[in-house]
Amino acid sequence: TGAAGAPAAARFMSEHLLQQTLSPEMAAMAEYYEQGVTPPTLADAAASRYGRFTAGGTPLAADTLDGLVRVEAERLAESGAATATGADNGRDELILRALAAFAATGLVGREEALASLVRLSGAGPASEGSSAGAGDKARRLDAAMAEAAVAPDRSSATAAPRRDMNPMLARRLGIEPQRGLKPDEVASLLNGQRADGGTIEGRVQRASSLPLAQIFGLDATRVPTPEQLARMLAGRRVNGELLPVEEAERAVRRLLSGLSVKDKAPTAEQRAHILAGRDAEGREVEARQYRTILEAAKMRIGYIELRSCGRMSRASR
Repeated sequence: TGAAGAPAAARFMSEHLLQQTLSPEMAAMAEYYEQGVTPPTLADAAASRYGRFTAGGTPLAADTLDGLVRVEAERLAESGAATATGADNGRDELILRALAAFAATGLVGREEALASLVRLSGAGPASEGSSAGAGDKARRLDAAMAEAAVAPDRSSATAAPRRDMNPMLARRLGIEPQRGLKPDEVASLLNGQRADGGTIEGRVQRASSLPLAQIFGLDATRVPTPEQLARMLAGRRVNGELLPVEEAERAVRRLLSGLSVKDKAPTAEQRAHILAGRDAEGREVEARQYRTILEAAKMRIGYIELRSCGRMSRASR
C-alpha cells in the first residue's frame, strides 16, 4: 500500500512500480527478470515484438506493414498512451509513434514508414499531397524516430485495473477499466486523487500544517512572554500583525490544545494560567514543553510505502 503527498513525488514511484510488472508476452520469462536492468527503448520493444515478421530478410509488404502498425497503435491505446494527446489527433499520434519505432529499429525504411504514415493518417487527400503537409509529416516522423531510439518503453508493462472492479468505484477514481494506466495516472492515484488529477468525491483530506513558532513569528527556543502569549491568543503574530481569520483560528486552537484547553475557548481562569506561564490546569510549563508545542507540525510526505508484513515502511520528503 502506498500514499504520496504530491503527484510529482509519486511520479518516480509509479514508474518504479510499473517496471516491476511484466507484459503478458514476457510472462514465460519471468524467472529471468531482474531489477536494475536498463529498460528497453521503444525501438527495442518493437523489434522484440515484431522482428519475427522480417526474420527472413524479406521487406514488409505495404498492407502487412499497415496492419502491424494498426495492431501496435491499438496496443499503445490500451496501455494508456492515447490519453497523452487530444481526442482529435490521438489516433494519428499513436500511428506515428508505432511507425517511428518500426523505422528506428530497422524493421522498415524511413521512406516506407513515411508512405505508411500518409496512407494511415487521418488527413485529407489535399493536405497529403501538398509539399507543406508532406514536409510536416517527415519532420514529425524524424523527431519520433529519434525519440524511439532512446526513450524507455513504458507501454509494455502497464498497470491494468482489476477486471472485477466495481464500475462505480472506477468512475469515482477516473479509471477506464478497458485500458491500462499511464505513470501520471498511477502517480495521481498514489497522491489520493482521481487518475486525471481531479478530486475524489467524498474523500476527506487533512492538510499539512506549519509549526506554531513559524506562524506566530516566535523563537521556539525561548519561553514566550505574557505579552507574546496574549497576542497569540488574540490571533496575532508576536509583532502584533493580525493573522488571516482561518489561519488564526487553527493556530489558536492548536496552541490551546497544547496547553490542555479542551474547549474551543479558554475560561477566564484558564486564560490567566496561560498568561502566567502555566497550562490550563495551573501546572508550570517548562521551556522544553513550550518548544514541543511550538515546533509541532504535520509535514507533507513525499511518498510512503507500507509493507504488508507490518515491519517496514519507507518515506521520503
